[in-house]
Amino acid sequence: MCIGALIFILIVGATVYVVARLLMMKSRVVDRPLMMLKERYVRGEINDDEYLRMRKVIHYVK
Repeated sequence: MCIGALIFILIVGATVYVVARLLMMKSRVVDRPLMMLKERYVRGEINDDEYLRMRKVIHYVK
């Protein structure tokens, strides 16, 4: 009985871990273009209008 409960706990824990990792990985991939756009804006490579236009495109693609 104890072994069964331990196995169940391990399976649930592993499932939660895998799902959390996948969600974190997905959010990093999706947010990367927006991060790059913000970096370009901060460095002064693009102006306000370009930033806002590109941000709309990135949000539309999501």
